[in-house]
Amino acid sequence: MTNRSLDTILFDAEKSKELDWGKRSKIINGIIRGLQYLHEDSQLKIVHRHLKASNILLDSDYNPKISDFGLAKIFGGDRSHIVTHRIAGTYGYMSPEYAMRGQYSIKSDVFSLGVLILEIVTGRTSYGPYDSEQDADLINFVWEHWTKERAAKLIDPSLRDHCPIDQLLKYIHIGLLCVQQKPSDRPLMSAVNVMLSSSTVRLSSLSRPAFCTQENSISEEILVEASSNEMSITELEPR
Repeated sequence: MTNRSLDTILFDAEKSKELDWGKRSKIINGIIRGLQYLHEDSQLKIVHRHLKASNILLDSDYNPKISDFGLAKIFGGDRSHIVTHRIAGTYGYMSPEYAMRGQYSIKSDVFSLGVLILEIVTGRTSYGPYDSEQDADLINFVWEHWTKERAAKLIDPSLRDHCPIDQLLKYIHIGLLCVQQKPSDRPLMSAVNVMLSSSTVRLSSLSRPAFCTQENSISEEILVEASSNEMSITELEPR
């Protein structure tokens, strides 16, 4: 893909300036449409399980393509979730019910989407570090600012003078809805689509989101592969 993956641009101080709000909202909306197809419109319900910035490829017009279906699972019949003893994914994007109990569903992808939305709006990575020891991850960092009505300060500085703040805050609100603690409180992709496209839909109130960090959420039994910019879980083997 001409513009490689989202992370190579979004988290680069110079290249990120190429991503004005028009491009960023286009990327977010494209990811949502892709997930809606996988979850709701395809003949087979598919859970991606590895949604993250490096798995979003961008063409020459910054149209996003969801890539790397190596961990994807097809849900048959009326199954709403699956429990596994093999955990695979990347720290910062994994839903807590999957990281701690091996339970995944389409709401696991919704959680990952929420993290991606927050990354794209703020220009910050999901894995920190941030201003204090309490802010171990992006969700914590955003929630603290949201509750103190300082969320506008989180917006990527390159966007602040080029997009209505209320629109950016709407995206942050939706991102936080996607990372709610209970999977049942996270919206379906079709609902997220409606929220973004409508100016009259009232967004649900927020409760404290899920905070899933390496230190307090993942078993020490997990074999981890560390890279220079992210931590990936490869498998869980019980002793």
